[in-house]
Amino acid sequence: MVKVALIGAGSVGFAQTLVKDILLEPSLAGCEVALMDISRERLERAAAVMKLLTEKLGSSPEFLVTTDLREAVRNADYVITTFRCGTLEHQRLEYEIPMKYKVDQVVSDTLGPGGVFRGLRTLKPLFEVLHAMEELCPGATLLNYVNPMSINTIALNKAAKTVRVIGLCHSVPFTAVQIAGYIGIPPEKLHYTAAGVNHQAFMLKLEADGVDMYPELRKAMENPEIYKRDRVRFEMLRYFGCFPTESSGHGSEYTPYFRKRKDILDQFCIDDWVMPGFEKDGYSRVANGISGASLQCCRNMQRINEENTADLLNGRKEVSLESRRNEYAVRIIAAIEGNQVYSANLNVMNRGLIPGLPPECAVEVPCLVDGSGIMPCRVENYPEELAALNRDMINVQILAAEGALNCDRRKIFLAIAHDPNTSAVCSLAEIKSMTGELFDALADQIDPRFARCSG
Repeated sequence: MVKVALIGAGSVGFAQTLVKDILLEPSLAGCEVALMDISRERLERAAAVMKLLTEKLGSSPEFLVTTDLREAVRNADYVITTFRCGTLEHQRLEYEIPMKYKVDQVVSDTLGPGGVFRGLRTLKPLFEVLHAMEELCPGATLLNYVNPMSINTIALNKAAKTVRVIGLCHSVPFTAVQIAGYIGIPPEKLHYTAAGVNHQAFMLKLEADGVDMYPELRKAMENPEIYKRDRVRFEMLRYFGCFPTESSGHGSEYTPYFRKRKDILDQFCIDDWVMPGFEKDGYSRVANGISGASLQCCRNMQRINEENTADLLNGRKEVSLESRRNEYAVRIIAAIEGNQVYSANLNVMNRGLIPGLPPECAVEVPCLVDGSGIMPCRVENYPEELAALNRDMINVQILAAEGALNCDRRKIFLAIAHDPNTSAVCSLAEIKSMTGELFDALADQIDPRFARCSG
């Protein structure tokens, strides 16, 4: 019997989506699902919602509900990590300290000072998960949703002995849906090839009915009502020739072009459009590139999630049985276990998949999945101008991963010194000072060995 362990199950909304997809997948009928979270209170609420879900589906899966990581992963075939590490206060520090040095961030969970220190915070528990898996379910697959995706993927793969580490992110399929909307076709008609690094992959091919859709996308860009929804990405398309796969606001953090001066921010990162369906949580401000917008968005999402959970448990809302989300992790497990053919963009170690990028970086490339496992596809003729943009991110990611693995403060400083957004506005002495402040402010959240090393 297949065992799936969900680490971070106290996140009721996403955990409910994953469990529902598992229960609705015929090839996973009868599988054991372990729900684990460090918070007993959150875990009990999540388990109560899962009970409502299973009752409505008329199913009786085998659930293990525990706060014990070792118990959760013991004999697991697949472990899914979805947790959020730390609190909003730690996120605030990762935004406000760099802002003192004029390093302007939106989300700060992928690159930059905030992203690097988010990596140090998240890798501490992720390494615990990995080490427990190596002992208690060697050879299992770790499917990780936790950001910063590339830093985590590199560090975990370097630390792994038998565990297969795969990174999952929604940005590529979400981008495809947005592009289809911009050019006015149903999303299912759009065929694409995307590759690069997480949060900076590029749509290398866009076709519908065998016809290149890039001319239509460039035409859509000239419509002011469409252009204002994605200013940064359309500028990247204008000058680099391909459309990137992360939102304009988040993507503006990864280059030196958009966040170094107020006049540039006022031109490309403007809060003048609300994304349909995101009126309550404030995500539109993130997508638009407003400074620090993710902090308030996360506060809103936390509140909305708590209200929704309370409504479900109090009977004010019913558990939704709408069609499955076809969540990546479940589709991958189902494809392997049921020998079904599935393809998706996944985050894996490069090792020649994109020849123009370093072999020990993490790349986001098309992968084929079936009963024989996960098979990443090699991407030939990747444009050098895109590889050059990627390498600016990769420099940070590799150094940050090495710093996390070895608790090396100097490597962490060097990672931040190579960040495109940071180096556009800071001197090396300023970066050194900022890095020291972040180490001091977040000392209780990262590996204590950092406190014992110089750098």
